[in-house]
Amino acid sequence: MINVLTYNYPHKKTQDLLFRLIANDHRNVAVFSTPWVERKNFIPLVPHRPFEFHENATLNIYPDKLSKKLGYEYHELKSLDELPKIKNEDFVLIGGAGIIKKDLADSKRIINSHPAYLPYVRGLDSMKWSILNDKPLGVTSHIISEEADQGWLIKRLYVPLFEWDTFHSVAVRQYEMEMDLLASSVEDISTASLESLKVDETPVFRRMPNKLQKEMIEYFPTYLKKQLLKT
Repeated sequence: MINVLTYNYPHKKTQDLLFRLIANDHRNVAVFSTPWVERKNFIPLVPHRPFEFHENATLNIYPDKLSKKLGYEYHELKSLDELPKIKNEDFVLIGGAGIIKKDLADSKRIINSHPAYLPYVRGLDSMKWSILNDKPLGVTSHIISEEADQGWLIKRLYVPLFEWDTFHSVAVRQYEMEMDLLASSVEDISTASLESLKVDETPVFRRMPNKLQKEMIEYFPTYLKKQLLKT
């Protein structure tokens, strides 16, 4: 059984994950949603994550209706504390979730896909921090642990770069690769090394301040040239 965590609200990342699972002929899937909490989110100077639907979007569909259309089980929880005990043969994919408590993270059955080449860039806005710090862009699927963006490696890939790329064309490519790795992680785990991603000295980044985002987007053409010279 593949269990998918999400919110009880339209959520693009979850929808893209469920579409990939059905396309890969996964039928034994259960979707568990927790309440969506509206937050006063930081408004980035340079948006790069395609998570928001516009008001009249065709795919602005709630997860209960989408799960029914795809033939998947659907369960609405008050919190992740109500998540049923994870069986040894089951996995949980993070489509959307808040903070996952230690006892759940320690199950070693929960899989995430992170938009960076772990363990080198952890935390939020990892694409932007990778560019600003001259790190290669990548994506990583991994079994989570209590520590942010650590755990055990399933698969990681570098994001291909091309001379004609813009910041946003790379962002879309990275997002699509991130979703592909998450959807294929249950198969990939059978051949994975599951090596530890724990590197104590790597920082966990927070949201990039707008001042640094301006520096990052101005630096991107130089970053792209430097990365292409390495290939």
